[in-house]
Amino acid sequence: MNDAYVLLTGATGFIGHHVLYEFLRRGRPCAVTLRRPIEPQVARLARLLMPLGLDVHTAIKAGRLVPISFDLLDDAPPDPPVGISSVLHAAASTRFEPDGSGEPTRTNVEGTRRLLAWAHARGVRDFHFVSSAFACGRVPRSTEARFGYPQPPFHNAYERSKWEAEQLVHDAASHARHPATIYRPSIVVGSSVTGRASKFDGFYVTVRATELLARAYAGRSRAERHRIPLRIKGRPGDGQNIVPVDYVASMIAAIFTDPSLHGRTYHLVNPHPPTNALIKTALEKHFDIAGGTFVEPQRFACSALNETESLFHDVSRPVEHYFVDSPHFDRWRTAEVERVVGITCPRYDVASLRQLFAAAIECGWGKARGASKPRRTIAVDGDEECPVYFERFLPTRIPLSRVARMTAMDVKIRFIIDDQPEGDWLCAFERGQLKHVTRGATQLGCDFGYRADLQSFWRAISGTAHPQEFFLRGRADVFGDVARGLKMAMILNAFSREHPCDRQTLLELRRRAC
Repeated sequence: MNDAYVLLTGATGFIGHHVLYEFLRRGRPCAVTLRRPIEPQVARLARLLMPLGLDVHTAIKAGRLVPISFDLLDDAPPDPPVGISSVLHAAASTRFEPDGSGEPTRTNVEGTRRLLAWAHARGVRDFHFVSSAFACGRVPRSTEARFGYPQPPFHNAYERSKWEAEQLVHDAASHARHPATIYRPSIVVGSSVTGRASKFDGFYVTVRATELLARAYAGRSRAERHRIPLRIKGRPGDGQNIVPVDYVASMIAAIFTDPSLHGRTYHLVNPHPPTNALIKTALEKHFDIAGGTFVEPQRFACSALNETESLFHDVSRPVEHYFVDSPHFDRWRTAEVERVVGITCPRYDVASLRQLFAAAIECGWGKARGASKPRRTIAVDGDEECPVYFERFLPTRIPLSRVARMTAMDVKIRFIIDDQPEGDWLCAFERGQLKHVTRGATQLGCDFGYRADLQSFWRAISGTAHPQEFFLRGRADVFGDVARGLKMAMILNAFSREHPCDRQTLLELRRRAC
């Protein structure tokens, strides 16, 4: 059996599937870890690699690609069916803030700890780890590409989890006396050739926020759309260090396949990052809006936001630090590799930035659905509970809600849940109280509405997820009066935190009514 397989984690991830493509293209056989059940994950991997020109099923039949059922957080991960000579750990949770499941620490720290133990127990010493350039946290200076630097303050839990994972990798390498290799990409975006991406967080949050802002101003005169009263916290000359995913994957593959380059840390970052001003120009041209002005961060008063600023900042707050903090990354090792292998990090101009925007919108941000897109009507879990929420839970809880009394809005809201037969409800509110609920309200008018999949619906009514997560990650869409819809999403989130609901609650309500 071939003992030169690479064990690759995160193969279905944004960076991971591009790295897998580069390995297979270069003739390096890979064993990829996939969650159970494995068949849908293989199908997902096939869909990701098809646009790159690689047939997954052909690679599997040829023995160049071996899918294995291997969850990093399993108590006893299995032995793979092939010999493993090295590990490239690219699996990660990119969630910025903690959630109820323990992410991102659960995957990024505990998952790394277990994989290191797994590799050590099997004598695999060649360990490569995909981290993040922003594991540096809040630093006002140049960031060195080295192991084991002191713990800095962080912007979010994601940065902290990546720093903690790096410490684990560093400690394990020191103990084994076999240095590990760490790759630190900055903000990864779509392909430099096509703009194609499979994940839309980080840099794309600002793009999505701008798109929603443009939709909120739809129907207004061009003069109004070009005089939008919006202050942006940040400096126009600061750069946002974005790098295309194909560049990152090519550099990882080039370093990985040359043992003389191992045992170092590489900042896979852009030597000429586009400035905030350039990105703003590209966004304004693409969405045909203008008027925003940058404000020095120290002079920006969050307590004095106008209506437009509140809408924009509510949505883009998770990545605000990209505008404000612009660390300079030491990349001399990366530059040396670039010279040897002939790879260059592309520069961004208005046209190439707009290509990224267009590709994201064309694919609906990965999962977002327009208000007119037809739904599947197959029966799935939730068929009985969803109607109970709209037709029994809401009418009994809204009269008890302090949030409803404070807002006292007159509004008709449409809720569409995909994968639900007749999963369409119109809720009419008068002075903050729910007066009518109509199911199958496709032909009835509304002020605005929301569309989401069933999983996002359960998270929304539990009150554990912020609306930003749904709209920015393409898990939900808002239609109609977008500005009012985004404001109301914050109110609905406050109601769900005041009166959280889960499937067990709805099942109990249904039983009582029977």
